[in-house]
Order: sequence, then structure tokens, then C-alpha cells
Amino acid sequence: MLENKIYKNIPILNSLRFFAAFSVCVFHFVCTTNGLIYNELIIFIFDHGKYGVQMFFVISGFVIPWSMYNSNYKINKIFKFLLKRFLRLEPPYIISMILFISIILTLRIGLNIFDVQFSLEQILLHFGYLIPFFEGFKWLNDVYWSLAIEFQYYLLISILFPLFIHSNSIYRYILYFLFLSLSINSNFSFIFYWLPIFLMGIIIFLKFIEKIKIIEFYSLLLLLTIWVIYFYGIACGVFSIVTVILILYFKNNELKTLSFLGEFSYSLYLIHNFTGAILINLLSPYMINLWQKILLLIFSLVISYILAWVMFILIEKPSKKWSATIKY
Repeated sequence: MLENKIYKNIPILNSLRFFAAFSVCVFHFVCTTNGLIYNELIIFIFDHGKYGVQMFFVISGFVIPWSMYNSNYKINKIFKFLLKRFLRLEPPYIISMILFISIILTLRIGLNIFDVQFSLEQILLHFGYLIPFFEGFKWLNDVYWSLAIEFQYYLLISILFPLFIHSNSIYRYILYFLFLSLSINSNFSFIFYWLPIFLMGIIIFLKFIEKIKIIEFYSLLLLLTIWVIYFYGIACGVFSIVTVILILYFKNNELKTLSFLGEFSYSLYLIHNFTGAILINLLSPYMINLWQKILLLIFSLVISYILAWVMFILIEKPSKKWSATIKY
């Protein structure tokens, strides 16, 4: 019996989403805020939290084709697939932009701080994730760059999915070659640069549905691990391969608290930069002792999680339900 008939839900995934979002959150709080931490060793350690983004890429590499396969996706359903992704992800994304702009304008007017400049054209380019295509424009929120990569991945996998599961393995081998070769010397703002990391997740999917044999899977996984370490660094390779190992060998493990927190990791990812991070920027000048800084960090994390849960209940959860109404 194929594994996909057994594991329609993968309990470990929400725990992994929690860790990925938490890592990025702590990275921003410690390494990109003003005045909280000055110790170079601590900053170096927490700087590795940014690789939570690559964990998300591996997870998406696996989850998206896995969902497509279980939903009997066909290429003629591409617009329904994209509509499902749009309904699932765009409402929280758009609301987070509105909240970000509102908070920044409020703080600028009320407290005369955060002199962040943005234009109507810049805001409009966020729709469709077009910022990378136009020079001189930056993301309103630093985390949005990875959403653009994910969106590009959805477009790519919606076209290439039938080739990955095709009975003729030559199509699969060609895709392996293209995913690796296209990543060389590519711009990191576009999907091509990150294709090997997404491919790590895709080959887990292929193994789960028994499309590839053990020797092909482990040979390719070894190649991808070496490739990622060489081109992206040891830390990125470690975060990526650990994600692969946990999905492969601990898929049925569920830590309920982490799983609960991982349920709204997307909302946390979207808003932590203008909730907890702003709190740290505002209050860190008044925190003198180490224990005060630690309490501020914990307080900012708690506030961010509470607000992310509220956003999940009000925006993200309804978006998931709307997305689920679209059937292939």
C-alpha cells in the first residue's frame, strides 16, 4: 500500500512550522532590533534563526505536491490550484500590510518615530509580489521576500507537477538537472536560486508515493545536502537536512503545544516584525540589566504570539476554510 494512503496528515509538520517561525521571530528580535543585545557571540548564535525560512522552503517543497497528489491535481486545474493558494494566503498577507502601514503611521504621527518612507507605487507592487522586478523599491516588511519566493514556487510546481510524477523517469531526471543548474548564479530574490532546497521537500514527496526507489532518493538527498552546504552554507544545510530527517522519520510525532503554536505560524511570521520587534525597539533603551532584556524579549514573544493567534482566528482560519471550498 502506498504511503500516501496511510499518511494523509503528517503530525510533525505543525511542530516544524512552529520551530521555523519561532527561529525567524527570535532572529529578528535579537539581531535586527536596536539596543537589545550587543554581545557579538549571542548575536552570532541567534543569527542562525534566519534559516527558519529555508525550513519553510523544504516544508513547502513537500507539502504542496503532497496536497496536489492527494487532491488528484491535473494540469487543467491550474487556475483552481492558484485560486486555492490565493484564498489561503493572500487575505492574511494583505491584512498584515494594512496593519503595518497603520502602526507605522500611528507611531510616526503620535510619537515622531519610525521615519519609514513608503509610496503608493511601492504598496501596489506588493500585490502580485512584484517588488523584485522593479529596482529602487523595498518590501514594507522584511519577511515578505520569502512569500514572493513561495508564490513563484506555486506557479512553477503547478506546471511541473505532472512531470515529477510521470511514469517516464527521464522527465524527473531532467527536472533534477534543471533545478540544480538554474540555481547557479541566480538572484536570491527569485525562485531559481532556492530550487535545490525546495527539491529536498519534493523528493520526500516522491519517496512517500513510492515514485522513486531508495537508492535514487538517498543518492539525490546526499547530492542536495552537499550542494546546499556548498552554495548556501553549513547552517542552511543543517536546518534543511534536519527538516528532511524529521519529516521522514518522525512524521507521526506530535508535540501538542508546539503543534498548536505551529497552527498559526503563518500569522506570526507576517506580523512579528511590527509587533514584538517594535516593542523591543521602543522599550530596549530603558532596559539596563540582562534580566530586564530577557524579560523584554519574552514579553515581546508572548505579545506577538497572542496577536498572531487573534489574527489566525479572525483572518487566517476563515481563509483556510475558503480555500478548502475549492475542489478539483
